[in-house]
Amino acid sequence: MTIQNYERLYEYIHEYQYLLYDFYAEHAARFLTTYYNMNLEDVVWDNDQIYGGTYESVGELSGIKRNKILLLPVYFPEEMTSMFEADEIGYIKNSETTIVIPCKHGFRPYPGDMVKFEQDYLRQKNDIYPIYRVTGVEIHPNTDKRFWKLKLKVYQSRTTEELESQVVNTYSFVEYTKQIHRIKDAQFISKLLYKGSLLSTTLKNKLFDNRVGFYYPER
Repeated sequence: MTIQNYERLYEYIHEYQYLLYDFYAEHAARFLTTYYNMNLEDVVWDNDQIYGGTYESVGELSGIKRNKILLLPVYFPEEMTSMFEADEIGYIKNSETTIVIPCKHGFRPYPGDMVKFEQDYLRQKNDIYPIYRVTGVEIHPNTDKRFWKLKLKVYQSRTTEELESQVVNTYSFVEYTKQIHRIKDAQFISKLLYKGSLLSTTLKNKLFDNRVGFYYPER
């Protein structure tokens, strides 16, 4: 008499969880962006330190401070929806979309963050794309492994130069760790990866003897 191994039914569920939350977060189709995340520790709150008056969200006079994240990958952008609205300056084209960011990347998005899909270091000759403002942040699903789903809207008549004046810290996403790091740490990790690749190539091409299967030092 044979006993059915019912554990396989649950193994499928675990494999699906891995595929959805781990594999997709690392290997799905991605778009590289420059992400301007709000730095809540350095923000000058208008109700605490300004005591009335105007408060700009972007520019040199803004009290909002941001962390700049280079090469941040975002996932599953939805089809753009566009609407035309009448304003004092004429008709304005408002475009909206959504993107997904895995929580394992190690930061928390906020409404008011800015996203730039193209930058001069990514596309030097064709940086004609707008800046998007995060207008909504949702968590999917409510578990320990989750995704941030962000709603984006074109931020009219703003430039990256205005955003740069608000930047406090600069980070970079590192593909090897799937995390964001300070620029110095990201450069150090890149140097280690390059040296490791160079050492591997040297050992394989110059020191390895295929006839005996051993490594020999150069004479």
